Amino acid sequence: MRHRIRKAKLGRTTEHRTAMLSNLVCSLIKYRSVKTTLAKAKAARVVAEKMVTLGKKGQSEESEKGQYRRLVSARLRQSPRRHFVGQPDIEGRKTPRISGSQKREQWQKNEDVVRILFEDIAPEFEGRNGGYTRVIKLGRRRGDAAEMAILEWVKEGDSPVKEDKPAKQKAAKQTESEKESKVKSEEKTEVAANIKESADPSSEGSSTVETEKLSEEAEAQETSSSEQTESESSEKKPE
Repeated sequence: MRHRIRKAKLGRTTEHRTAMLSNLVCSLIKYRSVKTTLAKAKAARVVAEKMVTLGKKGQSEESEKGQYRRLVSARLRQSPRRHFVGQPDIEGRKTPRISGSQKREQWQKNEDVVRILFEDIAPEFEGRNGGYTRVIKLGRRRGDAAEMAILEWVKEGDSPVKEDKPAKQKAAKQTESEKESKVKSEEKTEVAANIKESADPSSEGSSTVETEKLSEEAEAQETSSSEQTESESSEKKPE
């Protein structure tokens, strides 16, 4: 059973798949970008980033550079070329003759994948820990509707800005606390306004009720005093 194995088979045998991925990575190193299907781009991305890590390890002075170069050439199936035959001397040639040394220089500049990786690409990613490639989706292909993508190297200006996680969390907490305080203050002002509006008519009603009670008490006192005077006058008349 293939438990916990995430390798993409791509519908090919092992030899065919390794050869195809090595060719894709070689073309990526030469031309800096490759257009292929999305599944192949994701599979080749893993190989390309491993090659860059080997190239970065080969940059250190303490390590043996030849060892890492041999590992990369074996994985990418790129055997070094040593013999370059120049063009023979022919009388009446219109174009200049190309010597073997010139052919070697052209091959090292444009075709030597190991040299390009160790001398051109790996030094660009010295300050970057992983994430050397990018996959850009292009949509589906006409015919078989396969998802297409572009696999390319990440540029220098695309390096992410590093920020401290605690600082981010503090800023987020501060913004949340400020929002909560604003909401609470707004709620308090609304409640105070509602209390004032509700308190004004009730105060008027309470004052009217108190005045009515006072008037009733005054009238009762007047009636009681009048009754007392009448009783006293009635008691004095028979004498």
